Amino acid sequence: MGSSLVIDVGSLLHAGRPISLDDSVVVPPFGSFAFRHPARIALELRRVEKGLQIGGTVDVDVAGECDRCLDDVVVSIHVDVDERFDPPSGSGDPFGDNNVLTGNHLDVGDLVRQLVIAALPFGLVCSDDCCGLCAACGQSKNAGGGCHCPEMEGDHGES
Repeated sequence: MGSSLVIDVGSLLHAGRPISLDDSVVVPPFGSFAFRHPARIALELRRVEKGLQIGGTVDVDVAGECDRCLDDVVVSIHVDVDERFDPPSGSGDPFGDNNVLTGNHLDVGDLVRQLVIAALPFGLVCSDDCCGLCAACGQSKNAGGGCHCPEMEGDHGES
């Protein structure tokens, strides 16, 4: 399934019949973040008054370099979805000002992309106790790393 998963929500908006989505959506790379596998989505779409309520989950693995030691790292991202789209008043297109819902067409791929990007961490780390790189030799200071430099005075938070 491509990132441009677009579904017609006309029957939902007119008849109130809920739509369940259990699918996968490709998320394009974002900056230094890559998504090696499609995001797994489990979404429930419901009509609420004249609008659309979307609830469920999005799960995806993001890959990149550890910000501290530069090793490759993969981190799982879980997004709880709770989105509501209400039509603006006085518009010919019921959802004209919305970038994922045009008329009766919901761009699920773009919605998932936006949700995942908003949930990304500022940077990836391989572990909370990653020691990073040695300032003297540039090698990893993690266990099994190549650094054999004597510890520098500032390494332990001393002044």
